Amino acid sequence: MKRRFSFLFLGITLVLALICVLSGAWAWQKFSPSTPVQKQIARVVKPYQFDLAGYEVGAILSKSGDLITRPGMRLSPEEQKTLVENYVMLARQEQHLNFEINRIYADPEQSNPAATSESLQQQSAQTRELLHDARPMAETILQKQVGQTLEEMGLGTAGTLWPPLVFNFSALPNYLVVSPRDHIELEAGVHLRPDLTIPQKENIEDEVAQKFDVSTLVEELGGLGVWPTMLTDEASLSWILNTVAHEWLHTYMAFHPLGWHMFDSPQMDAINETVATIAGEEVGAEAGWRYYGIPKPKPQPLPETPAELPPPDPNKFDFRLEMRRTRLKVDELLKAGKIEEAEAYMEARRKLFVEHGYYIRKLNQAYFAFHGAYATTGASTDPIGPKLRKLRSLTPDLSTFVHQVQRISKPEDLDALLAEWQVKAGD
Repeated sequence: MKRRFSFLFLGITLVLALICVLSGAWAWQKFSPSTPVQKQIARVVKPYQFDLAGYEVGAILSKSGDLITRPGMRLSPEEQKTLVENYVMLARQEQHLNFEINRIYADPEQSNPAATSESLQQQSAQTRELLHDARPMAETILQKQVGQTLEEMGLGTAGTLWPPLVFNFSALPNYLVVSPRDHIELEAGVHLRPDLTIPQKENIEDEVAQKFDVSTLVEELGGLGVWPTMLTDEASLSWILNTVAHEWLHTYMAFHPLGWHMFDSPQMDAINETVATIAGEEVGAEAGWRYYGIPKPKPQPLPETPAELPPPDPNKFDFRLEMRRTRLKVDELLKAGKIEEAEAYMEARRKLFVEHGYYIRKLNQAYFAFHGAYATTGASTDPIGPKLRKLRSLTPDLSTFVHQVQRISKPEDLDALLAEWQVKAGD
């Protein structure tokens, strides 16, 4: 009987997986910028494009087995907590080891980098083996914890999560971002292989920039809302919890108007990303507090206009404020048609960020087109962020907020929704 139940459960799982994959494939095509240059640029970088189908096949096969064996579920809650915390620590350790190994190989003074880094290479190999063994358990535990938090916060559908919350710690694709030079806009975007070297990224950027006279950036991703969703493990536990929820929100929105219209305009893209950010941070903070005792952070609103920006503090470098200061100035210069001056200013500011330990490889219009889609960051000057934050403050809980915004199909819907809730609140 138990074996028959297992096969039945596996069959149901595979059917659900097929539905999610087909939906995800549709969404992958729909959630791409539909612009005149999109197809042209995709053809130029075709040899470097990310193999989504290959990822999906491997991920589905792996996750189908995990759904049956449920690795890590026999551990006690305290053992689960310890396993995840150790996994995150090991992943950060592996990141540090790789950084040191790459630094040795990049050092022109090293005559024998292989010998110099031998001990580090051995440590890295041992760490990778430990991570490989613990990864299925860490993923399953985190899926359960974030999933239960989502359900208890009212984001389930008919008593369950749809689509199912399933993610992989994996190497994420790079993302080629293309913006016009005379204004900031995500004009095209192509997912590229995760194994690109920095010289390869720069060659791709240069080729596309020169061919189309655009601003380009190949940016690393931290998560991707395909199904199963993809996530890097080279981050803090708080960030991981937030991003597991954030990427699940994207898959959830794929079944609602807000997801269907994501790339209708830069404003709809910003609404989608900002909703996922707001909800992801709230769910992640709740899961972090419940399962790991991580204190919930207090939101820090950003100044909305140049007049509200405080003068720079010589004793403290505030990345968010300085990035906001940079974006506001760039907008001002581009609006005046001073493209070259804006680009020179961004390069000078990039060097300032690097001096303070923020290693931004390229700061340009494409950088702001990508990071500005997250309207809660310093890289955005879009009023969408404050509007959604205000709407969330007016709704009684996260479930109400998400169920309200999921109906948005055009930017004007957000204004109408906000006005409706302000009337309800007598604001």
